[in-house]
Amino acid sequence: MKVLLAYDGFNYSRFALDEAVRLAREEGAEITVLSVVPPEARATKSGGHAGLPPHADEDVIRAYAAMRDRGVYAETTITHGKPADEIVARAREGGFDLLLLGTRELGPVERHVLGSVSHKVVRHAPCPVVVVGEHGTSRFEPEVRAA
Repeated sequence: MKVLLAYDGFNYSRFALDEAVRLAREEGAEITVLSVVPPEARATKSGGHAGLPPHADEDVIRAYAAMRDRGVYAETTITHGKPADEIVARAREGGFDLLLLGTRELGPVERHVLGSVSHKVVRHAPCPVVVVGEHGTSRFEPEVRAA
């Protein structure tokens, strides 16, 4: 099973990282860690988030090290663009069987005002998506779209 772990280095991402480790250990999953540099990030090749110093390269290094320390090895990659769009595109291009995402567990009002990467990914992903948060895990199957 090929698993794409979308990882942005924020605290809530660790829940998805823990699930990636579990899948690798228990099911032999091959993990790829993806960090996306959003358009509003400072102009730098290592990327970041608005108002924060660049950190995309550090994110994938930390995720890789955390997994390696637990006996799991992963590939890493960094892309640039809108996070939800890039995650979906990478999942499609890479032929991944599963996407893993962390969530801040936003309520409906916050999600409407702020948007939600996990919400957008779930709606457009070509494969099942597992969204992992502090309070639980949800699995979403790809939506069937009329041709």
